[in-house]
Amino acid sequence: MEERNANVIFGKAGGNASKNSYTCKLSIPKTWVDRMGVRPDSREVTLCFDGDTLTVRRPDMANIKRAPLANKQKIRRFALVWQQMYLNHKTTPFFFFEDTSFVGDGMADLGFEMDCGKSLEEAFPGTRAFQDNAALERIIKQIDLQTLGNAIFSQWRYWNHWSMSPMEEENFQWFVLAFSRLAELTK
Repeated sequence: MEERNANVIFGKAGGNASKNSYTCKLSIPKTWVDRMGVRPDSREVTLCFDGDTLTVRRPDMANIKRAPLANKQKIRRFALVWQQMYLNHKTTPFFFFEDTSFVGDGMADLGFEMDCGKSLEEAFPGTRAFQDNAALERIIKQIDLQTLGNAIFSQWRYWNHWSMSPMEEENFQWFVLAFSRLAELTK
């Protein structure tokens, strides 16, 4: 978890407010806002306060724009680029894997959905394809384009947002395998 110190910004309240009224604001780092998926066209957040801690999060049913599935050529180009990025992860700045504007926005723009692995689990119950590269290899030729794209998006989000440990070599290889198959499906 990242942590930064900040100052509350106080400003005079306008309108019919009393002369002693103030508004309070906080400046949030743009990279954090980007990672939350907050944008000018989708800016709703939920604030939670327990007396000591203020939490800002996306609402459970946040309005997420869904793009239609892109053409195969566009998906193929994206898959081949990211297959190489994950293959050469030791020489690629980690920023490219972490920043939402690269993989996350790219997958969403291609029409894939970050569904927390739901579509893959429904298609292949109990396979453990997210935890085990050998399990993914056993089923990868049977996965359709949409399900595989959703799985990649979900796995990326897990490592980008929820995992509390760094990626190991086998985790990078999972993405190499998945992006390679995604490129094959779009020939």
